[in-house]
Amino acid sequence: MEKPKIISLGYAVPQYSYGQETIFKTLSYPRHFWRIYRDAGIQKRHFCIPLERIRQLSFQAQQETYREEAVRLSKQATINCLDGRDPKEIGCLVYCSCTGFGDPGPTVGHYLIRELGLRQDILIKSIRAQGCEGGGFPGLGTAVDFTVAHQQPSLVVACELPSLTYYPEPDGKPDPENDWELLRANAIFADLASAALVGLDHDLKHPFILDSEAFTDTAYLDDLGYTWRNGRLRVLLSKRVPVAARDVTEKAVRKLLTRHKLEVEDINYWVVHAAGMRVIDLIRNTLGIAEEKLKFSKEFLKNYGNTSSATVGGVAKMLIQQVAPQYGEYLMVITVGPGVTGGASLLQFGD
Repeated sequence: MEKPKIISLGYAVPQYSYGQETIFKTLSYPRHFWRIYRDAGIQKRHFCIPLERIRQLSFQAQQETYREEAVRLSKQATINCLDGRDPKEIGCLVYCSCTGFGDPGPTVGHYLIRELGLRQDILIKSIRAQGCEGGGFPGLGTAVDFTVAHQQPSLVVACELPSLTYYPEPDGKPDPENDWELLRANAIFADLASAALVGLDHDLKHPFILDSEAFTDTAYLDDLGYTWRNGRLRVLLSKRVPVAARDVTEKAVRKLLTRHKLEVEDINYWVVHAAGMRVIDLIRNTLGIAEEKLKFSKEFLKNYGNTSSATVGGVAKMLIQQVAPQYGEYLMVITVGPGVTGGASLLQFGD
């Protein structure tokens, strides 16, 4: 049976964009913490609401805003992805997000049927609360399974709006809990939606989705994700996360490479979840990836920050736009999320 391909990719950012120093000053952190923002490898980030409003919203207001903004941004990312293709050809829509807890149903996916003119018999799947890894691994896998079974295109949409999960901190008094986890989270996360169309064709520029692998280390269950505190969501971001991310992704990647009798050097292109500069560098050093092959992951981090599950779609779009793949070349996609879970997907260009 013919293997599915990633036919097209697209992403969209909100209208509000801010440099790191502007964000730092607006959040009123003491100046000696500036190095955390300065050294994050990020130049600017996008938010779906004005920066000054982020600190003013109640949790209810955050979540009421989520659906409206997620539908708008996901619609634009899908339009950019489809690039004129007929949306009625899509048989399955997989929607991924960990930042919209005020979306119990109808889900964003249901609203996208109306907004995009999708078929009314389309299958809708929602993958929630799996964090940065959700759109890149389970989302893609669900789309592949449907396309194989039904021989119809599937659409994966990942939309993350971390600005709508901001946990208030008093002016000038950052919470020292867990090594200043809120302050560090506020230095990297940003809003974005990405979309990937999975289908069947013979275009060399569209890579086959060959295989995938995952590894979870439950020793880090309390190190990454969200928790509830005083009726609001509060981020969990341990300083152990970069090392955990390195370890789980290495195991997933090496198992996948071994299964296909490949070495790290055989992979022509890498899309690594732009979680932060330290995460990318640790994965690079451990696997022995050539620095130039991480160009797009670092460029995405610089221009957009860590956009959770939407990140790998954005990085992959940047890569596909700027490279001329040759027949038989390999692409490896690496994702990281709560668990801590590392995911790896192996793709190959061919007709």
